[in-house]
Amino acid sequence: MPFYELTLQVSQELAPAVDELLTENGAVGVTYADALDQPLYEPKPGEMPLWQVVKMIGLFDQEAIMQTAHKQLTAAYPALQIQATQLADQVWERVWLSHFKPIQFGTHSWVIPSGYDVVDPEATNLMLDPGLAFGTGTHETTALCLRWLDNRDVTDLALVDFGCGSGILAVMALLKGARQVICVDIDEQAIQATRQNAEKNGVADGIVVVAPDAVHTIENQDGVMANILAEPLMTFTDEFHRMLKPGGFVVLSGILEAQKNQLCEKYAQRFIDIETEIDQDWVRVSGSKAKN
Repeated sequence: MPFYELTLQVSQELAPAVDELLTENGAVGVTYADALDQPLYEPKPGEMPLWQVVKMIGLFDQEAIMQTAHKQLTAAYPALQIQATQLADQVWERVWLSHFKPIQFGTHSWVIPSGYDVVDPEATNLMLDPGLAFGTGTHETTALCLRWLDNRDVTDLALVDFGCGSGILAVMALLKGARQVICVDIDEQAIQATRQNAEKNGVADGIVVVAPDAVHTIENQDGVMANILAEPLMTFTDEFHRMLKPGGFVVLSGILEAQKNQLCEKYAQRFIDIETEIDQDWVRVSGSKAKN
C-alpha cells in the first residue's frame, strides 16, 4: 500500500497548530525535523523545545485524505509552501531493517537485529527485535555502555539497569554471566520491551522489575547502569551510591560533553576512580563506591 506525505516548513510558534490540523485531517503520523541545522540541547523535565524553523511531515495512508488535508492547510495558511509526495510502495519494516544491521561493540559483543544471522559464534550475541524502538545500540550513548560492558567481567554479579528502555544493557549483562539485573523504567512499554528481548535471548529468569516508586528497596547491588540524561543522573547520585555494596560500580551515559565536568565533580563527591570516554558529543562516566 502506498503512503503519501505533505512536507512544509513552519515557525516554532505555528508548529503545534499545524500539527493539530494535520492530525485532525487524517495524518497517521507527524514528524518534526530541524529546517536550519539549529542544535538543541537537553531539555529540562516537562519541556519539549523546538527549532526556530521546523520541517514538518504529515504521513497519510490514502491519497484522498492527503488531498483534503492539503486543501485545509492552504485555506488556513495560504502563505505556506506545501509539497505533496507519493512514497514508493514498500515493505516498510524491511526498509527500516536495512538501516539496522549487526553491530560489534568492543571485541566480543554483537547486537544482531531480527532477520540477520550471527556474525561471530564465539562472541556474545544479543538478538534484538528492531520493532522495539527503545535502544538498539546505534546511538552513541548506548554504544558507550555496551563497549564498557564488553571489557568488564560481570560474571555472577547483581546489577541495576536504571532507565532500561529496550533492556539492551540488562540483556547483554545477563548474556555475559550476570546473575540478575533489576530493571527500572517510568515507561511500561519499555518494561514490556525489556521482558520480550530478555525472553528472546533466553535470559528472562534473570530480569527483576522494580517500579520507580520502589527504588528505595534496591540495595546491596554490584553495579548500576544508567543511560538516561545528565539532569536526573545528577539527582540520583546519592541514591545510586546507596544501592551499591562497597566496591560496586556505576556506569552512566546520556551525558553531553559540555555537561561532563559538572557531572564528574558531582559523582566524585561520592565515588572514586572516576573515568570518562567520549564518542561524538556524548560521554560515558564510570566510577566505584569505596570499599570502606
